[in-house]
Amino acid sequence: MSDSPGPGLVPVRRRPADAPGDTALPADDLTDSPVSLPDEADAVEPSGRRAAWLRWRPSVVTGFTTWAAGLLAYFLVTAVAWLPTEGLESKAGPVPSTFGQLLQSWNHWDTVWYVIIADSGYEADSRSTAFFPLFPMAMRAANPLLPGGAFEAGIIVSALACLVALILVHRLATEMIGAADARRTTVYLLAFPTAFYLVAAYNESLFVALALASLYNMRRGRWWWAAMFAGYASATRMAGVMLGAAFVYEYLRQRGFSFRSQRRYGRILPWPVGFGLDRNALAVLLIPAGLGAYMLYCRQTFGNALQFLDAQKAWFREGFTPPWTVIGDVVALISSSDSIYHPDAVRNIVNLTTALAVLVLLVLALVGPWKLGADHAYLVVFGAIIILMPLSNPIHMHYPLSSTWRYALECTVAFMVLARMGRNVHFDRVYTTVMLALQGAMVIVFVQNNFVA
Repeated sequence: MSDSPGPGLVPVRRRPADAPGDTALPADDLTDSPVSLPDEADAVEPSGRRAAWLRWRPSVVTGFTTWAAGLLAYFLVTAVAWLPTEGLESKAGPVPSTFGQLLQSWNHWDTVWYVIIADSGYEADSRSTAFFPLFPMAMRAANPLLPGGAFEAGIIVSALACLVALILVHRLATEMIGAADARRTTVYLLAFPTAFYLVAAYNESLFVALALASLYNMRRGRWWWAAMFAGYASATRMAGVMLGAAFVYEYLRQRGFSFRSQRRYGRILPWPVGFGLDRNALAVLLIPAGLGAYMLYCRQTFGNALQFLDAQKAWFREGFTPPWTVIGDVVALISSSDSIYHPDAVRNIVNLTTALAVLVLLVLALVGPWKLGADHAYLVVFGAIIILMPLSNPIHMHYPLSSTWRYALECTVAFMVLARMGRNVHFDRVYTTVMLALQGAMVIVFVQNNFVA
């Protein structure tokens, strides 16, 4: 596939991999030549909304086609998921006879809790406070406008959020690593074995979309927009508040901050001359707003602002454990298993492998042959926190790192590194073949009401 821009598209000038990032640039700063358009009035230099559309059109097209292909694949795999159970009693129940029943086969695990919250609120079961409010609130708001009940509304909200996430990841990757790598990043993300959760009635796609919106605006220097989206992300999952670390890092980087001391007039200064904060720094206060609002609700309703943390005990999560201790515990569980093919052993292997592989990819984003450049470091900061959270707050049962390979979807910079690796056609074919095959198998496991992540 050619990397040259199509008719009417604005060619993007790519920076060297090590070049520092920039703040928001006008469209004419990104073009190498005038845009050829049918309308002579616009032929010299597009501006305003038209220029914005020219920049975003490839992302919309790539995101939409990837999304549509994914939805078709999920439908087809779900439709044949009952073939292995023909003539046997199925844990998932009888074979569906209508599309509605087929869709209901996705109504499992965390989805059940989101439906309870959307229909009855948190008072119905205090354990439900472990699930943050923005996604079930969106389900509840969409329910009267859509056919079916809260579950169907959740599927549609998730599917639309997935579309937004794919468009945003393509746009961010395009600006940072180029068009060809951006296409691979988008495909690699949706090909990942747990990517079907981006269209399930989970909060995953909403969180990824909000986090990407925040990270994209950070790169463009739109600090208040970045903080606003991060605030919504912190109302979707507690990990959203960790966008604050990426915000602070990127803000300081763009302001020229350096931890290397400089000498001036015989004095040692801790940052470069001219460094200073402006009022945009105050935007960081918006990032924990969603979490703060939820804590206030928990205090008023349950008398405990940290009720959502206490509720985690129902899922055997409690306290901090050093990551190296957790890794050792998981290795011991794998070693003591009767068979590495036992479901618990498989879960431990894939989650531990994913956690370690993502950490390696985050390092490779900064150093080595596939490094992305210093302007990607804030993405690495956020991705590292996302992976280290389950590594330091494990489930105290037979698979401590449960769901880690679902959380890997939020580390979008790791998929950018994979996209760089995918310039090698052999790696590209191996990754897409293996990942898509695994995801198809995991969809069948999920709709059969068995735990995946």
